[in-house]
Amino acid sequence: MKARERFDKILLASRDRIQDEVAALIGKPFKLGEAQFRLASKEALFADLSGKQVLAHVHLDGDIQGEGCLVVGLKDAIFIGGALIMLPESELESVVKAQEYSDELKDSYGEVANIVCGAVTVTFEEQYPKTVRLIRTEQEVVVPVKVDVESAQPVADVPYYLMAAPMQLDGRELGNLYLVLPALPFGLADDAPKEKAAAAPKESAVATEAAAGKQAEAVGVLARETDAAGSAEEVGVLERPGGEEETAESATAQPTPPKHDVGKQKKMIDGLVKNSLAKMCEEVSALLGGVLQVTPTENIAVTKEGFLEQAGGKQIMARMELRGSGQGEEAYLFVDVKSAVYLGGCLIMLPESELEETVRNEDFGDDARDAYGEVANIISGAFTATFEEHSRLKLGFVKTSMEPVAPVKIDPDSDDVFANQAYYLALGQMQYNARDLGRLQLLIPAKTLGLEELLTAGEELAADDESKGAAPPKATAAKSGGAAGPTQLREKPSESADVLVFTDDDGEAGRIVNVLEEQGYVCRILHFKDSVNSVLTPRIQMIFLVMQEVSEQGFGVAIKISSAGLSAPLVAAGPAWTRTLVLKAVKYGACDILVTPSSPDDVREKIEGNLVKKAA
Repeated sequence: MKARERFDKILLASRDRIQDEVAALIGKPFKLGEAQFRLASKEALFADLSGKQVLAHVHLDGDIQGEGCLVVGLKDAIFIGGALIMLPESELESVVKAQEYSDELKDSYGEVANIVCGAVTVTFEEQYPKTVRLIRTEQEVVVPVKVDVESAQPVADVPYYLMAAPMQLDGRELGNLYLVLPALPFGLADDAPKEKAAAAPKESAVATEAAAGKQAEAVGVLARETDAAGSAEEVGVLERPGGEEETAESATAQPTPPKHDVGKQKKMIDGLVKNSLAKMCEEVSALLGGVLQVTPTENIAVTKEGFLEQAGGKQIMARMELRGSGQGEEAYLFVDVKSAVYLGGCLIMLPESELEETVRNEDFGDDARDAYGEVANIISGAFTATFEEHSRLKLGFVKTSMEPVAPVKIDPDSDDVFANQAYYLALGQMQYNARDLGRLQLLIPAKTLGLEELLTAGEELAADDESKGAAPPKATAAKSGGAAGPTQLREKPSESADVLVFTDDDGEAGRIVNVLEEQGYVCRILHFKDSVNSVLTPRIQMIFLVMQEVSEQGFGVAIKISSAGLSAPLVAAGPAWTRTLVLKAVKYGACDILVTPSSPDDVREKIEGNLVKKAA
């Protein structure tokens, strides 16, 4: 399941790149709506399609090989191709209505299909560990109801993985764009041959008998080993180096040295990070001549693997050598490539049109590199000034080098690119002159900040939950000293919750819960994979569904909540709502919508409005 989640993220990034590059090619706004992902057989693929379709064959080359395709409705292909060659509106409408797919329109749409394949290829180069290139070959018009599932035409009868997203060109709603990839080469489906399934019952019986024999033999060996070791274990005696003996009971009773207050240390570091970001914004704004804003979202302890899992696509990583108490260690600043190009371009005052083009092409050339390097110097200086002036750590940050990195291609278990150790991750959302620039991520070795115990606390909590049969939280992130994990209860032990918050966005959920708790409500945060029915009680007054991105996964949780039969109002929260998404949320049980990131006033408004509704 984790492999599929990562693959979906790559396809989502591909969708965004497809939008930008097709719009640039045609010269008109092109949008892809909410994407849906699923495994499908050839039969299921064509069963979902109606009317004539244009199927462009796609050959996969590189480490991953196979055959896929792009599928759009015939009328949509004609409209897209006609828009590219700038047919007059009246003529375009006429050929669309008549479904006249001329050679000129075929070639024109073929160019768009090439752009789509190129966009997906570049995204895979950045975010997928293996090399894969998508090459558009021939195209054909197919009628889904006439497709013979057992034949090799127009595509083979193998498992496929689909991304389907509705298209919009120049404000006109079109049908879905289907990106169809072979599932087996990507490890997204079982590759066991169908013929083996028929032999399974017989093989299963034989295997079961053999397994029973092996199990009996293993039990006998284990029993003999246990008997041999039993006398030593029953005595429970430990030997000291000097030959003295002590019982296991007395050994465990030895006092342990007191630990420093990691919670207090975290609070102090979080304050320093917040002040550093504020100082950074002032100084970078002065350098660029505009207004840079960084909104802190959360600070968490992570492993190298935990950071890489959430890091995102291709980044520019600035290395910062630590001085003072952190001598010999390095910190790392990560920003999206486009953000680095944009900030660098603003510094050298590129004309607006040229700036947009370099950002779109992610052209991190020498000029952009040098310019962004100056910005990174200012950032490291701001952190140095804050940590040296206001902390006993006397920690200095010196930017030494920069390099583009693809997090998905970094080995989490080695010291490749950066050391495999515990880190403290500071996350912030950047805006420059009201333009969204994505996330800023600063990674500092946890031991340098005295926060390595945060990660240990998270691992201990995970082990404790697992021993009790509870769903363990990830051991890769700890949000506070001694209390970490996505399924943590924010309630007093003797109380049950008033408000439930289901989420895949811990930062936004935490902000909403803070407002709720200020209002006197007892909250419980759960994740999408947590059980719904087991936590819905008559005491629940309200439910928040907080989505990092409005998606089918979130709507699936909404369906579970609404089908449980509880009358508590459900508020769906997420970014970038459209009319279609709002209607879908309401259809699945939401009674109100909250746009994120939200302000405390927004949350209070939803609380007051919906609790009044319930009381009524």
